[in-house]
Amino acid sequence: MPHGLTIVSDEVSGAMMVIVAGCGRLGAGLAKVLSANGDDVVVVDDGIDHRRLGSDFDGITVTGSPVDTDVLEKAGIRSAQLFVAATADDSRNVMAVQIAKEIFHVPTVLARVSDPDRERFYRGLGLNTVCPTTTGINQILGLLQKSIFSALSGTIDPDLVGVRPPEDWVGKTAADIAPPEGRVLAGVAKGEQVSPVNPGQVIAAGDTLILIRTRSR
Repeated sequence: MPHGLTIVSDEVSGAMMVIVAGCGRLGAGLAKVLSANGDDVVVVDDGIDHRRLGSDFDGITVTGSPVDTDVLEKAGIRSAQLFVAATADDSRNVMAVQIAKEIFHVPTVLARVSDPDRERFYRGLGLNTVCPTTTGINQILGLLQKSIFSALSGTIDPDLVGVRPPEDWVGKTAADIAPPEGRVLAGVAKGEQVSPVNPGQVIAAGDTLILIRTRSR
């Protein structure tokens, strides 16, 4: 469960009634963990992959769109304490949590938003969001600090930024671009795949460049 997310639990049993929208790797994985912890879990998706949920999953599945109010009613959303939208579609996830929050008044809602720019925007609107891309960036940052930056003659500010490449960087290799002074190009995120920068890697318009700030000693 993402850090900083407040969970509302049943005061007697400690179990929650949870609806997970999306039965992909993230949604199914979350549903299995919550179910194993004793929560009452309902998975809603257009197509339910029972193989991903596994034989130990003892929750309920409902086939249908997670932005369809009738489907959500069938899933028992009026009793839900937590609603997580974890489909592969950012816009659909945001719409689903807004329906859960504004129409059905679910106490806690959380949307998966893969695009870091969108994630920051929606978080600024007051939605609870989690971004797999940002999580991957943070994980790879720890590895980079240990394996690469230990050899640099300077201190590393832990702050980092993920930016879209300027037009004049698109089509060039990582070795051919010049980050702003005081910044080091540490990695490149393509969708949800984050990798350390390769000098020969060609920068694409849709990439997210991970820039880390450095300071001289």
